[in-house]
Amino acid sequence: MSGQTDVSPINTWIGMPVLSLATGNKLGFVTQVLIDPLSGVLAGVALDRDSLAYDQIYSFGRDAIMAVSDLAVQPLEESGLADGRNAKRLIGAQVVTESGEVLGTISNVLITLKPPPFAVYAVRRSLLDKILGREFYLSASESHALSDDSERLIVQDSVADLAAADLETAVARAMTVRTFTPPQRPAAEDDEGDETVVRFADEDETVLRFRDEDETIVRQPKTGT
Repeated sequence: MSGQTDVSPINTWIGMPVLSLATGNKLGFVTQVLIDPLSGVLAGVALDRDSLAYDQIYSFGRDAIMAVSDLAVQPLEESGLADGRNAKRLIGAQVVTESGEVLGTISNVLITLKPPPFAVYAVRRSLLDKILGREFYLSASESHALSDDSERLIVQDSVADLAAADLETAVARAMTVRTFTPPQRPAAEDDEGDETVVRFADEDETVLRFRDEDETIVRQPKTGT
């Protein structure tokens, strides 16, 4: 299984509707993906002036994010998510080691789809990397500090040696250090065999998450010979 199929770039969530599982009502549209930029934990999403905490999200789908109920959405100021950092603001931030070495700039923020979801940063070292599409990856949990303007992310010196050349390695490495228990999801009584389908914007890959078995099945794209 490729680690790349287990993550979703944040731009695929922006503008996505949030629907209530209990009533089918549309609760709003995602305007921001909120993360803790140092622990890497997904805090939730913002919907204009409202917010939806991660523990109130039932599933991430191809076409919508499902909230557990209409009451899951709360005003941002009352939800405790106001301190969450807008993940999009981190794109373009310089990654600097504690000893002052610039490793590159964040080119994308990706969120893992398996619970508990957390952020992975894609980083480019130079303009040439951008032209050639080259990146390396590091877990947001390896961060040390983030400037108030989100323009500089400070990381430990060891990150220079631990940065992964491929996304699969970065995700696997980050999962080995996660020790907290993911929030429990309320299960619908009649959803046995139901599934959530998540596709990347380029439609190259599909992820199926079966709620009754709590596992991920990946369909790999066909490659030409």
